[in-house]
Amino acid sequence: MLLQGLILLLAFYIGVLCSARSVTFKVISFGKKVQVKVNGKKYNLKQSNAGEPLYKGKLSTAPDGEFEYHYIEDGVKEPFERICGEDVVTTYNEFFGREETVKPLETFKYPDNHWNRSIGKTTLFDDSYIPTIHMTGNITEDFFHKPTRTSVKLEKVTFYLKDSQKAFLNVPVTAKNRDFEKFQIRMSLGKSANLYGRYLLKFRNGSEDPLNLRQMIYGNIISSLGMPSIHSVMVRIYYNNKPAGFYTMQEEAFSDSFIRAEFYGDPDTQLIDAPSPLGYALDCSTGSDFEYKPYNMSYYDPFITKTGETKERLIAFCAALDKLNTRNEKELEEFESKWFDIDTFHKAMAMEYLTGDWDSYWHFTSNFAFYDDPKQSTENTFKFYFITQDHDETFGVGLHEPINTVGFDFPKQSYTTMLNKIWHYDEYDAEHRTLVDKFIASTPALQQRFQNTLIAIVQNVFNPVSFKKVVESYRNRYRPEVVWDYSFERPYKLSKQPTNWNLNDFDTNFESEVFGIPWGLYQWVSIRAESIKNEFCITWEGDENPPNDSCVPYEIPIPSDYVEETTTVEVTTPVVETTVIIPTTTTTKSTKSLPTTHNIFVNWFKNKKPIDFKTTTKRTIQLIFGNH
Repeated sequence: MLLQGLILLLAFYIGVLCSARSVTFKVISFGKKVQVKVNGKKYNLKQSNAGEPLYKGKLSTAPDGEFEYHYIEDGVKEPFERICGEDVVTTYNEFFGREETVKPLETFKYPDNHWNRSIGKTTLFDDSYIPTIHMTGNITEDFFHKPTRTSVKLEKVTFYLKDSQKAFLNVPVTAKNRDFEKFQIRMSLGKSANLYGRYLLKFRNGSEDPLNLRQMIYGNIISSLGMPSIHSVMVRIYYNNKPAGFYTMQEEAFSDSFIRAEFYGDPDTQLIDAPSPLGYALDCSTGSDFEYKPYNMSYYDPFITKTGETKERLIAFCAALDKLNTRNEKELEEFESKWFDIDTFHKAMAMEYLTGDWDSYWHFTSNFAFYDDPKQSTENTFKFYFITQDHDETFGVGLHEPINTVGFDFPKQSYTTMLNKIWHYDEYDAEHRTLVDKFIASTPALQQRFQNTLIAIVQNVFNPVSFKKVVESYRNRYRPEVVWDYSFERPYKLSKQPTNWNLNDFDTNFESEVFGIPWGLYQWVSIRAESIKNEFCITWEGDENPPNDSCVPYEIPIPSDYVEETTTVEVTTPVVETTVIIPTTTTTKSTKSLPTTHNIFVNWFKNKKPIDFKTTTKRTIQLIFGNH
């Protein structure tokens, strides 16, 4: 009996040991001592690497089933309880004090997305998580206090993603926008030491945008539309265990890193199958346009090539474009097959118009990339794609004279006011918008095709209902991060900055104006969408004020001498199935006007010299608002 009892007791203990649950806890903390508390008992966690903020610990006697826990940093507990699911064996890389480690955001939905060439967001740009970037070393310390355009190598940069971390040594970086204390950073990891196929990254500060979200919103919209688009994610940056800021991490459109991932990636396998060599991705600065001028090669100076590349393919494209008769359907179809993707260009132009993206091709012949794809090219023809970039000057930011001459009513203007006109806003801006004039304004059929795309974007994405539903999820997710971003002093000190936003500006500018920006974000979208509704007699799902039966939609004029040389293929407009198209409402005139007493744009430009524009990189106009 005694032996039988011992055997049963041993079996019981073996069963307990075999059924004991193990859970590994991982948390990012910049404290000295970090613990996790489970079932009233505290357990110490250890740094995964000396000097790094990731703490780990394995609890071999974790409770079965779902249980609560929280972290403690230097004796201070989190003000909430976390939940560990019954199937969890290891947590994500959690962040001390952030209650929701993973929170999927709402997404923009567009039915005509056929871009299937991108590797996708991957874990790097998974915006359900907020990554942490930690940079360390003496050179790093100096860089954050004295940022420089000259490349320096940071000793160590560690990326903490949702369920992984990766460190890079001797990482080249440069600083931009040094007239802001929260300056921008450009980083090269090296092709062989990449992160999910990406190795050229930018950390943009959004210092001209009080929301610090406009460029992310823009990027997520164009990605949903189905066009080559840079990916973004909001991140926290620290240096030597000290805070640097809340940044937008994104790709650079003319970099080989972006081209490889966006044109030759497989989202299922996470692999990249790029040709070698790649095509030429031209970085297009102010004045980049596409007239054919073989005897004036300086005309093409704004197109910037990488070392070893030429502009021969660009000039060949311009020659073919010059000869193209867009009234001939077969010619146009062949050109689109061999030379240029019109669909994605139309989407890009629709977005530039909708958002008032003034530092762009349509408004200022700037800030885009132009890429020829070897896989779709021949010895004599080169298939090009238009790629937008740098979307911070959007939704009303920086929109002043000479581009805006109508003040608050700017988003009420029709796209038709931007066709077949002479531009030339300054001595570097081009006179024409050749791609717009050729592929939108040259024939009623092409204009209708663009207009259908524009209307579809408004009906599905760029309207007050759809837009706000998505962006409110950003607002709720990121507001605690913005609170943190304003809670410390930057290491880089300036006596004066072009803007000096605060948390109140963040809270205000979703709905209404702030100093220097006459429109709130939602206000801009509403005015623009309502104006388009009235112009074309359209509506969208959830529209509480659809147009009435008396609405008369704009009709594209047919020139008296216009004759299609072949039958035009009918182009349909993709819309949400539940959308009902009913006629329009009347608009209410606003008494608001854009403040002009500061002469912001004019004064900025008067103080510039030609040498300020002659750079080897693209120029982005910085508007000086002054402190407020």
